[in-house]
Amino acid sequence: MICSRLLATLLLSAAAASASAADWRYSIGIHDFAVPDINSDTYGINGGVWVDKQTDGGRHVYGSAVLYLDYDQDDNDPSRYPIWWAIHLGTDGDFWKGERTRLRWNADLNTRMNTASSIEREMTAMPALIAGYDADVFRASAQASAGWFFLEIDDDVPKERGYVRTERDSFRNSTFGYSLAADMNLKLGSSFSVYGEAQGWWDSHDWLQTRYKVALRMAAGQSHEQSSEFVLSADFTEYSLDPYFRPDVGVPIMPWDNDVLIRLSFETAWKR
Repeated sequence: MICSRLLATLLLSAAAASASAADWRYSIGIHDFAVPDINSDTYGINGGVWVDKQTDGGRHVYGSAVLYLDYDQDDNDPSRYPIWWAIHLGTDGDFWKGERTRLRWNADLNTRMNTASSIEREMTAMPALIAGYDADVFRASAQASAGWFFLEIDDDVPKERGYVRTERDSFRNSTFGYSLAADMNLKLGSSFSVYGEAQGWWDSHDWLQTRYKVALRMAAGQSHEQSSEFVLSADFTEYSLDPYFRPDVGVPIMPWDNDVLIRLSFETAWKR
């Protein structure tokens, strides 16, 4: 909790200090956070802010924060507050750049907190090496990264399955891991584009997590400067529950191992 507040404060205060030199965007939308294994749907509204900035020293930095307010009727986690959020901070640069290809690096921090699928905290900090191809209609990249992977499961659902938190780290998996990812973006005429991404995480022992994302973007309005869009996206995440398994209990720590976030939002540039 403290870490998330600190990250949000750093993101907003650092960017606000030089707002005139940064590109800002914001979004508002509706969502469904689903847990397919138990046919659960949690609907809600959300809002986000993005900032993209080139520092005076030539460094590219970026960040985003999205807050979700749920109308939680399924009570997958009985004591959960129906508010959750995701924060992303990073910086990147080019090692080499050709006419349409490039080799670059990226260092970022991602965190997601308090989801309806009992993910208490998820954090990754993995510097990456990225190879990319950029054309007018089609863009694609592949990346390899390594660093810190952290996932904590909330204790309410595990209690019902015989898992009792005996130590602070009982429901946490904090490990050095690595990741492979690929993404692509295809323009469909002047108003539409489609984006797809796949990423997997592993450590020295086994698979940790997989995430797939697809998004369809549609331009809204005719103003190029405004660059407003409607965005329909879906994020599917599957988690490995093996690091938390206790043979004396005999069942997995949760009765599900995946979730899906479906989101419809309106994104636009921040007018100044």
